[in-house]
Amino acid sequence: MKKICLVLSALGFSAAALAQAELPAFEDVDTNADGQISMEEAAAIEGLDFATADANQDGALDAEEYAAAQG
Repeated sequence: MKKICLVLSALGFSAAALAQAELPAFEDVDTNADGQISMEEAAAIEGLDFATADANQDGALDAEEYAAAQG
C-alpha cells in the first residue's frame, strides 16, 4: 500500500510540473509577427489549450491571453 501511495504521489508531482511548464516566448510563437497567435501557430505548442486561452473567442491569442495561459 505504501508503494502505491508513493507512486501516485510521484505521478502527481510530475503532472503538476508538466502543467506549469513555461510556454515559449510570444514572439517565438507568433511566426508571422502580426501581434497575434493563430490557431495554426498555437498548434506547435504542446500542452496549450487554445480554446481556453482564447478568452475573447476571436480565434487568435494576443499577448495578454497568451501570458494568462502560462498560469
